[in-house]
Amino acid sequence: MPAKVGGHVRAADDSDPLVSALNELSDLGGKGDRAGLDGLRGRLRERRLRVLVAGEAKRGKSTLVNALLGRPVLPMGVTPLTALATTVCYGREEGATAVFRDGRVESFPLSALDDLVTERGNPGNRRNLASVTVVADAPVLGRGVELVDTPGTGSVYTHNTAEAEAALEMMDAAVFVLTADPPVSASERELMALVAELSVTMFVVLNKADYLVGYHTAGRSLAAPGTVGGSGGGLDGAGGSGLARAGANGDSELAEALEFTARVAAEATGRPVRLYALSARAALTGTGDPGFATFAKDFTAYLQQGRAADLRVSVAAHARRMAGSLRDEAILARHAAQMRTGSAAGRVDAFATRLVAVGGRRQDATDLAAAESARMLAELNAAAESGVRDCAARVGAQMESLLVGDVRSAAPAEIERIGRTRLAELAVATAEAWRQQQAERLEECLARLDARLTGDLRAELDAVRDAAAELLGLSLTVPEPGERLAPDLRFFYLVAEQAGQTELLAGAIRRRLPGEAGRRRARAYLHREAASLVPQQIGRARADLQYRLAEATRQLIRAVADRYAESTGRLESALRTAAAAREATAGDGARLDTELAGRQQVLDHVLTLLDEATAEAIRASGPDAAGPASGR
Repeated sequence: MPAKVGGHVRAADDSDPLVSALNELSDLGGKGDRAGLDGLRGRLRERRLRVLVAGEAKRGKSTLVNALLGRPVLPMGVTPLTALATTVCYGREEGATAVFRDGRVESFPLSALDDLVTERGNPGNRRNLASVTVVADAPVLGRGVELVDTPGTGSVYTHNTAEAEAALEMMDAAVFVLTADPPVSASERELMALVAELSVTMFVVLNKADYLVGYHTAGRSLAAPGTVGGSGGGLDGAGGSGLARAGANGDSELAEALEFTARVAAEATGRPVRLYALSARAALTGTGDPGFATFAKDFTAYLQQGRAADLRVSVAAHARRMAGSLRDEAILARHAAQMRTGSAAGRVDAFATRLVAVGGRRQDATDLAAAESARMLAELNAAAESGVRDCAARVGAQMESLLVGDVRSAAPAEIERIGRTRLAELAVATAEAWRQQQAERLEECLARLDARLTGDLRAELDAVRDAAAELLGLSLTVPEPGERLAPDLRFFYLVAEQAGQTELLAGAIRRRLPGEAGRRRARAYLHREAASLVPQQIGRARADLQYRLAEATRQLIRAVADRYAESTGRLESALRTAAAAREATAGDGARLDTELAGRQQVLDHVLTLLDEATAEAIRASGPDAAGPASGR
């Protein structure tokens, strides 16, 4: 067995069990498998560790990445990013490379990022980008580190399922970003559990902590992050945990947020994690932030000390999932082929019928998704009708208060100037509040639908495993559904006031009318504008949400169909192979059995090599290098 050299994890070479396992898998897998294995080999050869920065929209992920880079590189702000992950890697010659869905590759300066990866510059990803890679000269990216900034829970999920799974398959470590307001959502817990399962190491960050009462008074106590127990407990105060001390002085918002987040993280991941309370914004603006300083120190130390071992463990884990699925296929094909006659053949047919039933559930699932989408659309339209009435009444009342108050005696032109400014502010704020309420409702509905669909699929796969054990005497892996099916809703709109030539002429005359007559005309005009502008903005918000919901439904239905097909595809292929073997001549059947037996033997050897490589990497890294949330 290969040994570590000088206390370090050795470079990959032909004598490396991990490289040998990847090479053997390439000879057994299909085209898609080989492409994934090529990527794993490349990362291993170049020692590239991919760190996924994950979490829902508006958690401050891009700001956190920029703080780690030491300066603003990625676009930030309230405008949500497109459904596109952005990879940031090291290089002296800075810039961005965009890969389009048609295969084109173009280079851009960093100043063009806003036009590539923000909803303002690239609404709905209309430029049809497949990926964007940013090259930045930043110390944190040295030694082959890649930071993958995601625009939200949907970043890995808003394209088709294949792209989503590809992004997850290329993840080694993760930084999961939460905030206290809004608190952790159900879909966020689901994502956290998945990321914890697929990553070797996961950091958990409570960003925007400076908005919480008690954060600034915690001061240097934030220099020691709290540990979240894997048994569902709260912060571990053993050893004088900084976050435990920060929250020990009463009922501060910080204390409540830490306790709640700690409990949720422990329940979601089922393993110890370290929770870092910080303000990425404060760190980036240079005002200093003790929580971020601690996180950056620990994160950098991990990249320097644990990165090499974790990369090998992560690559081995990705390869093990693929090898297990291929082994399922070989075992089932061989076993089913041997069950040629009588009751044995009947059991194979019964298992095949069970797989066909799973395929039938796929249509049921897509029908459910379509029906739920229609229901959500009807509720959105009804909410828009009532929202126009309620919002128009509120804006009208506030405008009336303004017109009979401060500007009552002003000149007509001044009344219009102040009134138009205030009206635009009120209309935008009111429509945005309505939009936010409806977006949250739709996201909750999608999350519930996603949980139901994923749960149904898991139940079907459990039944397949049980049927394999009962009918065939086999213990199959049968891969579980991974990432959430439903994409995030992305929303962005601009308020716009439209005035034609008639209004321009009428306005010029109205503003020149003398005295009270001009003021009456100005007030009447503003009330008419309010009655028009509010429905316009609610309508724009509704239209955008309708589009997002339709797009989410389309992607969800596609994801459901793909997930069902992927979950049972190898097993169905195995049964087809077995059926061909049963119909073949004795000689051909014997040759196929020998081939499948050899394939199974190779896969068993591959799994042994992967276990050896994982154990070696863990030994070489030492007992304390498992990271803040180790999945080893």
